[in-house]
Amino acid sequence: MLEKRRRGRPPLSDGPSTREQIVRTAREVFSELGYEGTTFKEIAERAGLTRPAVNHYFRDKEALYRALFESSREAVVASGVERAAAGRELPERLSVFLEVATQVDSADRSFARFMAASILDAFRHPQLRDSAHQQLDDVRDFVAEALRTAVDTGEVRSDLDVPAVTEMLVAVLWGMGLYAGFVGTHDQLNAVVEQFSRLLSGTLW
Repeated sequence: MLEKRRRGRPPLSDGPSTREQIVRTAREVFSELGYEGTTFKEIAERAGLTRPAVNHYFRDKEALYRALFESSREAVVASGVERAAAGRELPERLSVFLEVATQVDSADRSFARFMAASILDAFRHPQLRDSAHQQLDDVRDFVAEALRTAVDTGEVRSDLDVPAVTEMLVAVLWGMGLYAGFVGTHDQLNAVVEQFSRLLSGTLW
C-alpha cells in the first residue's frame, strides 16, 4: 500500500534539497528581475517546481527575500569574517576575507549577484532595509575592527581616520561584489583579488 502524502506537503517538495533549490533559484531571479518584478510563479517555473511547493517553504515573497539575506550572510560574510580573524596582519585579514568570497563565487555566482542587487532593492523597498543594512554592517564591523587592531599594534599610523578608511574599504569590497556578480568572470575576479592583496601589502607598485 502506498504511503499517504502528508497533508500540506505539495508535489515535488519532498527532500531536504528542495528548499536549497528554491533559495538558489530565487537568488538568480531576484538578482535579474529585482524585488518588484519577481514572482513565486517565476521562481517555481525556473526551479522546475510548482508554486505550492515554493509556498510550502516560504509564506510570501518578503519571507523568501529575508531568507536569502540570511543565507548570504552565513555563506559569505560570516564565513569570511571567521576565517579572516586568524590573520595576523591587516592585509592578510582583508585578503583572506576576499578569498573566502571568491571561493563562494566559484561554487555559486548567485551569491555575489544577489548581494550586489539587493542593496538597490533595499533602498526602493523600506521593509527590506534592515536586512540589507545588517549585511553592510557586518562587513563594516569586520573592517573597522581589523583597522583598530592594526592601529593598536602599530601596524598602521596612529592618526589613521578609521571611520573614513572603513567606508572606503567597504565601498571597494562591495564594488568587487558587483564586479563578481555581473561584470567579470571568476578568473578575472581571482586576478583582481590577487592584485588588491598586493596593493594592501604594499607590493603592487
